[in-house]
Amino acid sequence: MNLKPIIVITLIISAVLLAARISPAMNSEQYREGKYIHIDNIVMEFSGTNATIDVEYHLSPFAKAYIFLFGSKNLEPKMKEIFFKFPEMQIKDIRLNSATIQLTNVSWKYGHDYMHDSRKLGIHSDVLTIIFPYNQGIRRVQNTNSTLSVFYPDSPKYSEIHNNITKLSQ
Repeated sequence: MNLKPIIVITLIISAVLLAARISPAMNSEQYREGKYIHIDNIVMEFSGTNATIDVEYHLSPFAKAYIFLFGSKNLEPKMKEIFFKFPEMQIKDIRLNSATIQLTNVSWKYGHDYMHDSRKLGIHSDVLTIIFPYNQGIRRVQNTNSTLSVFYPDSPKYSEIHNNITKLSQ
C-alpha cells in the first residue's frame, strides 16, 4: 500500500482545517454576495482613455486555503466577473489579497476632456476611490456596485481650466 497519497491528502485536509481554526472570527454576511470574496477597496486611476485598477479584497478561510494550495491564478475568473462591463481588461498582477488590472478604452474624448460613463460592477465594494490625472484630486464613494460618471482633462495645460469650472459648479 502506497502511503504517500494518503499523507498528502491528510496534510491538505489538515491545512484547510487549520486555516479555518486560525482565522479570526468573521461575519459570514461579508461573504454572502461574493460567496468567498469580499471587496474592501477599488482604486481607479485614469490616464487618457485607460484606467489602472487596484483591488483590495479578503477571502473566506476556505478560499484562502484553496488559493494557498493551488495558486492565485484561480482568482482570475472572479476578477473578470467583477469587471464584466469592461471588455478590454487585462489582469497585470493577482495575489492573495490584491490585484492590479489594466482597463483599456474606458473613457472617450470630448473636447479637452475625457468622459467616463458609469459602469456596473459584478459585486459591491466597501470603497471606490477615483484618482484623477494631473493632481486633479480624489473622489471616494462607499458601498457601491458601479463606477462613477466623471470627466477629467486631457493634459496639464487644461487642468487649471478644469479646476476653475469644478469650483464654479460647487
